[in-house]
Amino acid sequence: MKVHHSKTGEVVVAVCDEELLGRSLKVVEGFAVEVSRSFYGGVLVEEKDLQNYLKQGTIINLLGEFIVNYALNQGMIVEKAVMRIDGVPHVQIYV
Repeated sequence: MKVHHSKTGEVVVAVCDEELLGRSLKVVEGFAVEVSRSFYGGVLVEEKDLQNYLKQGTIINLLGEFIVNYALNQGMIVEKAVMRIDGVPHVQIYV
C-alpha cells in the first residue's frame, strides 16, 4: 500500500493485493490498467495494521480479492460498489 498527498489536500490511500503488483489488467481490447509500483507499491502492511492506514484517506483505492473482502467484512463498502477489472475486484471510496 502507498499513501499519496495531493496539492489539493486529498490523501489517497492505494492498496492492492501483493501478487497484483506489476500486472497489467485488460479492460477492453487495446486498453489495460497497469498495477504500478509507483501508485500501489510502498509498504507491505499486515492485516492488523490496515485500518490505521485506511483511516488516513480521503480517497481510498482498493484492488484485489483480499483487500476488497477486507473492506466488505469491515463494513466499509457494500458488494454493489465493487467493480471487476479483468476479473479482479476494485473499489474506490470517497470520504
